[in-house]
Amino acid sequence: MTRALVGNIQRYSPEDGPGIRTTVFLKGCPLACRWCHNPELISPRQEVIFSPGKCISCGYCAQACPENAITMDPGPVIAREKCTVCLQCAEVCYAKALTPVAAMMSAREVAGTVIRDKSFYENTGGGLTISGGEVLTHADFAEELIGLCYEEHITSCLDTSGYGPGAVLDRLAALPGVTDILYDIKALDDDVHREYTGVSNRLILENLDMLTKKHGGRVKIHVRLPLIKGVNDDPALLERTAQALAALSPADATLIPYHNLGVGKARNIGAAMPSFEPPSGEALQRIQNLFRQSGVACFIL
Repeated sequence: MTRALVGNIQRYSPEDGPGIRTTVFLKGCPLACRWCHNPELISPRQEVIFSPGKCISCGYCAQACPENAITMDPGPVIAREKCTVCLQCAEVCYAKALTPVAAMMSAREVAGTVIRDKSFYENTGGGLTISGGEVLTHADFAEELIGLCYEEHITSCLDTSGYGPGAVLDRLAALPGVTDILYDIKALDDDVHREYTGVSNRLILENLDMLTKKHGGRVKIHVRLPLIKGVNDDPALLERTAQALAALSPADATLIPYHNLGVGKARNIGAAMPSFEPPSGEALQRIQNLFRQSGVACFIL
């Protein structure tokens, strides 16, 4: 039985693959995208997150902390360098303002939640989506979870950055029950990719090429392109991207305009995250037309 840190299980999700889905968010990602909308899921380690709107300034967390890492001003201020993530503060926080980011769960426990909504999947063509974080860093857990759901005739979708061993991605894509893959392309330009995600895109592009050639006939590969104004929306770069995707022939591509929901979550785990701007509606329409003219079915989320 495999276990993993699960940040969230989102039921009735309409945007993480076809139909109504249950999306399982795993903790731990090898990328550090500066616009990440789930920054609390980047670190593979447990963390404490503070929800200031829930805090009643009772001070019990400061009293409980064995490292004296919490002071009240008037709500809790956590010296993260002192915090050992013992979670004693969260245990005494009756208002649930301090909580663990994730819960350690077995694949069977997670499958139990997914199976609850089997009738919704049957009626809408939905199923399980494994997201993150990064699914490739939890391959054994993902494989067991996919298998347990497949036993119940529930299909699965993988949501991945593609940054991981090609053999692992190949193995997961070949599993019975995997019908769809959401594949993120942050930027086709390697310098831009390195600057804003912390890693090269070479492995990501190699894995996408492998996927489309080896599994494209059985698994629907949906490319997803986050768009951040002034970062990866350069017209020449997007034209190259459209041409590259046209050559690979994925099922479709979806444009995902930037939003700043991750900024507050980063602050609440003691991290800093810059704020960007989304492309205008007019720019998104132009980009969509560019991809469609290149022969790539393209949608805007």
